[in-house]
Amino acid sequence: MLVSGAGGAVGSMAGQFARLLGAGRVIGSAGGAEKCAWLRDDCGFDVVINYRDGDFAAELPGAAPDGIDLFFDNVGGWQFAAALQNMAINGRVSMCGAISNFGTQEQPSTACLIEAVLRRITIQGFIVRDYEDLRPEFEQRVIGWLASGELVDRATIVEGIANAGAGLAGLLSGANVGKALVRLSE
Repeated sequence: MLVSGAGGAVGSMAGQFARLLGAGRVIGSAGGAEKCAWLRDDCGFDVVINYRDGDFAAELPGAAPDGIDLFFDNVGGWQFAAALQNMAINGRVSMCGAISNFGTQEQPSTACLIEAVLRRITIQGFIVRDYEDLRPEFEQRVIGWLASGELVDRATIVEGIANAGAGLAGLLSGANVGKALVRLSE
């Protein structure tokens, strides 16, 4: 399984859930050494590619030599295109976000979508509300994993509502590790 945006709240949880549910290999993409170390050392990702320091598209085939069976995409854009080129036949893509589209007028090319045809890839949007019926089982599992220490989280906290804009800018630029929160008061 590949998770883009793995250093954020959603991506870090998606990768850990996959590991805890038996995924054979969990690969993450994140920007920065601190995020990558946290994902490897604390969250249990098998491989983490630092897209800021290397060539993500060139490193991906080595991380998934047999192809990617499942891609949980939070980023879109060029990471989506690189992942599609490395998907296994009949692979699945769960699209949860497209943060690469924020703050840019440039539209990503759709040329990569031919890979979905050639590799028979299933692409589906993921909205957590669509799975409300699974919430009780999910909560029970997560509570157990948190209590046992098998599931970890982390937050980047900005202080005060006056700094909320800076916190959002940090989230959109990838400055946060884990959840991005604003503490309103002590």
